[in-house]
Amino acid sequence: MDNIFEELKALGFDNLGNAEVFATDQKKKSAEHSHKNAVTSLEDILYDKTYVCPICDKVFTSKAIRSGKNKLMSIDTDLKPQYDHVNPIIYECIVCLRCGYAALGKAFGPIPPRQISWVKEQVCSKYKGQDYPDIMTHDHAIERYKLALLNAMVKKAKDGEKAYLCLKIAWLYRDLKNQQQEEVFLKYALTGFLNAYNNERFPIFELDELTTAYIISDLYRRFKEYDKALQWVGCVILERNASLKLKTRALHLKSLIREEKSAQVENQSKSK
Repeated sequence: MDNIFEELKALGFDNLGNAEVFATDQKKKSAEHSHKNAVTSLEDILYDKTYVCPICDKVFTSKAIRSGKNKLMSIDTDLKPQYDHVNPIIYECIVCLRCGYAALGKAFGPIPPRQISWVKEQVCSKYKGQDYPDIMTHDHAIERYKLALLNAMVKKAKDGEKAYLCLKIAWLYRDLKNQQQEEVFLKYALTGFLNAYNNERFPIFELDELTTAYIISDLYRRFKEYDKALQWVGCVILERNASLKLKTRALHLKSLIREEKSAQVENQSKSK
C-alpha cells in the first residue's frame, strides 16, 4: 500500500507507511497552482487570524480569507466549491509551527487532556518545524491537511472528522488533476462518512445528515457503484425535511447516476 503520508517525511514522520486511517474492524465505528489575482490582490483577500494552540499554548496567526472578497463560481457534484480568486480550502487547515498540532480551523480549539498527551507523545516528539509562505500552494495545503489527518488519527478523532479531512485532500488533488491520489482519498472519505452516518451525531462540521447522505451517493457514483448511489440519493429526495436546494441537487445527481449506469450497461453489452 502506498504511503499516503509521504509528504510528512520532511516534518519528521518517516514510519507511517502502514498507518490506517480507519480501523478495518470498526463497526461503531505537483504542479503548483498559482492563485488567480488578476482582478483582486491577495492582500485584499487574506488577513491574519489569531489562534491559541491547545497543545503548547502558543499564540500565533494564520492566513484566512476575508468574507465577501472571494466569489463562488460553481460547485461540483460532491459539493467541492470553485472560487474566482483563491481556493479557501488551502487556508482552512491550521498548523502550530512550534509543536506540529494541526486541525481544521473549525476544530482548532481546546481538546481533552488525554488527547493532548497522545499528540505530545506521537506528534510533537517527532515534529520538525517548517515555515509556510503567506501565499500557499496546493502542495503546501496537502502537507498541512495530511498533518491534520495524522493528528486526528493520533487523538482518535471521530470518523466523520477524518472523512471530512480526506474529502478536502481529495479536492486539492482534483485541482492538481492527480486522479490517482484523488481517488485514494475519496475512498477514505466514503469509508469514514459511512461509519459516521451509522454511528455518530450530526452535524459533522457544516455537514448535516442529509448532506452527508448526498455526498455518499455521489462518491458511490464516482466509483461506479450506481445501485448504491441511487439508494442514497433516493433517501435525500424522499425526505420531507430536505431543503429545496439540496433536493434539487439530489434530483440532478439521480439523473446523472441513471445516465452513467445506462451507458455502463450499454458498453458491457457491446463488449460481449
